[in-house]
Order: sequence, then structure tokens, then C-alpha cells
Amino acid sequence: MEHKKTIDAKIERALEGLDGIQRAAAQPWLYSRVMGRLQREEKTVWESIGSFLSKPAVAMAGLTTILVLNLFVLFKQNSLQDATAVAGANQGVQITDSESIIASNSSFDYENLVQP
Repeated sequence: MEHKKTIDAKIERALEGLDGIQRAAAQPWLYSRVMGRLQREEKTVWESIGSFLSKPAVAMAGLTTILVLNLFVLFKQNSLQDATAVAGANQGVQITDSESIIASNSSFDYENLVQP
């Protein structure tokens, strides 16, 4: 029962905040600006471009084109990597295990390392 009283008190407090409310009034110049804009016949270049691009058919065609181009680039890149791998394998260059160990050991001289 105490919970219901606190809820009722909060509702009353919220409704008391609405006592001084008045109807919103527009600025005197707003009506003339809206009417002038509605009666204007020519469109600017940006309005024409915006209205054309906002059509659903144009937007979907553009998104589809971008998607197709992305897929084309992705698959082209994969085929180039595959072709490079095949060309590298055909050259006959092979690194043996001993060569890779020598390369990794000689890249840093641990014996002559100067400690601060």
C-alpha cells in the first residue's frame, strides 16, 4: 500500500509540472518562409541530385554495383596470389632447413651484445 502512495505522489508531482504549459507559438516569419519554399518552382542542382539518388531503385543499383566490384576485386586478388604461388613453385627455389637455421642465427649477434 505504501508503494502505491509513492507512485501516486510521483504522478501528482509530474502533473503539477505541466500546470504552466502553454501552446507553442511559431515565429511570425515562419509561415512566409514555408509558403515561399512551397511555391518555388526551380530546384537547385543539389536538390535535383539528392532527389535522384534518394530513389530506392537508384540506391539499390548503386549498392549492388559496389558489392559486385568488391567481389570482383576480392576474387581477382585471390587468383593473382594463386598465380604468384604457382610461379614461385615453378622456379625451383628451395630453402633447406640448414639454410634457414643459418639465416636466423646470423641475423643477431648474441655474443657481442652490450648490456647497459
